[in-house]
Amino acid sequence: MSVSNKTRALLNLTNKKPADLAECLDKSVQSVRNKFSNDAFSISDLIKICDYLGCELQIKTEDGQLITFSMDDTKESGKNSNTK
Repeated sequence: MSVSNKTRALLNLTNKKPADLAECLDKSVQSVRNKFSNDAFSISDLIKICDYLGCELQIKTEDGQLITFSMDDTKESGKNSNTK
């Protein structure tokens, strides 16, 4: 299953529509539609989507260790933390 299809499934589970992601991704609705059409989501996009939907994005290693990604891992968060 593609990233776009899995993202659509997640949206269905949370009663959201693809257009609802425009604000959280800071993109136009058409740009979000293009991301779905082209299956072109960045890891930063996926982190933002999970945060917006109240989910966690995790990687599970072969030995069962979990690495969780959060908004702190996005470029936007990094820019804000360097600005004091």
